[in-house]
Amino acid sequence: MTKLDNKLNIIQDYKIAIDITDNPYDFARTDLFKMATRINKKRQFLFVSTVLGKHLAVQPQVPILTGALLAMMYYERLTGKEPLLVQSVVQAMQNRHNVQEILQQVEEQGLELAEDVLFIGFAETATALGHAVFNVFKSNATYIHTTRELVPELEPFVTFEEEHSHATSHRVYCEQPEKLLQAKQIVLIDDEITTGNTVVNIIETLQRKFPHVQRYSVLSILDWRSSKQRAMFAQLEAQWGITIDFVAIMSGHFTCEGTPLLTSNQVAATLPQTADIALLSVDEVVEQKQYHSIAENGVINRAPYMLATGRFTITAEQHVAQKKTLQAIAAQLRALRTGGPALVIGTGEFMYVPMQIATCLGQEVYFQSTTRSPIYCADDPSYTITDKIAFESPENNGVENYLYNLHSHPYSELFLVIERIENQEVVAKTVQALKAVSNANIYVICMHDWRTI
Repeated sequence: MTKLDNKLNIIQDYKIAIDITDNPYDFARTDLFKMATRINKKRQFLFVSTVLGKHLAVQPQVPILTGALLAMMYYERLTGKEPLLVQSVVQAMQNRHNVQEILQQVEEQGLELAEDVLFIGFAETATALGHAVFNVFKSNATYIHTTRELVPELEPFVTFEEEHSHATSHRVYCEQPEKLLQAKQIVLIDDEITTGNTVVNIIETLQRKFPHVQRYSVLSILDWRSSKQRAMFAQLEAQWGITIDFVAIMSGHFTCEGTPLLTSNQVAATLPQTADIALLSVDEVVEQKQYHSIAENGVINRAPYMLATGRFTITAEQHVAQKKTLQAIAAQLRALRTGGPALVIGTGEFMYVPMQIATCLGQEVYFQSTTRSPIYCADDPSYTITDKIAFESPENNGVENYLYNLHSHPYSELFLVIERIENQEVVAKTVQALKAVSNANIYVICMHDWRTI
């Protein structure tokens, strides 16, 4: 293993010193992340993932393989046996070659669990990562992700806080809690563990619902907990009478120096005006959940949710059937491609479904999701975030969303895939923001019959 000791300049005189202490697959730092500054006084640094497809565009297979690697590491920790394809997955993540071939091998082989395991992905960034972990297991697996959305027809099964986040409240909605309660183990998935405070909050909450569960696993790409924070978890294990097992692709410690001047050289976001759009509904019958949500501006969104997201739970068996639906949707969209690079855009928490669709669209396809996380943008080629557009969330109206570095590839097509549309004007403004910075053909794909809104 190569030990990486790096002192990096994030922007201006704002620096971070990173000491990598565990890197079992010898990833380079930039294989997994770059640094940026976010506009948040609680925490101004940001590890910008190069494998998630959130703030930076990636081949859609890469985030799914990242989840697969975490799944394999968890499986090895559980059974003592290293899955056969681990090294192939690592090489694909590092060199970005043969990613579709390796992903197909991973999904065909799969892994078996001896007992019921509940996988929980954290919104918003890790909804797809959690789903990608779950994707590897053939049976005895159930997936659900937390959400920031308010669904008044269901009582939250659990709620907890993520203090440092731009949006702090997490909710877990479940139609049949008794099925979740069958879990013998719980696996929590987040893209990054910095202090572990969020993990403490959710495990403390889950214990009241799952008093019989004695093993928790926490999976993340990066684990930056200090020695003191790691010791705290050892104390909590003894205090609570449970095991909390952390699994990460890269671990270490960091310290920040200086303070970024966030008013200096800020590149303004491209703001939208209303534009005409042509909404496409998918030809395939999509299995839906008929709940409405209340957006943060009070607007009621009555459009249905999808079963395939896992927001209200999905089992391994259901997941197999949903994949076939997504493949059929991809076949419909493939006819719109002209041969140049294409970008599939997910929205907020709605990441895994468009990501999975993107894997079936052929060569030179990238994936990226909008985000509510405000990142400082600077016209500096050495800085990670150099351009952004801003618009209202199409699903959760009243929340400003961003899309970063759209100039990273000369796209021929942009496929904006939206789970649920309540207000066409909001979507039209998003399209206008895209048109202002791209000459690509823009398609808006809706997962329900938009003509009823």
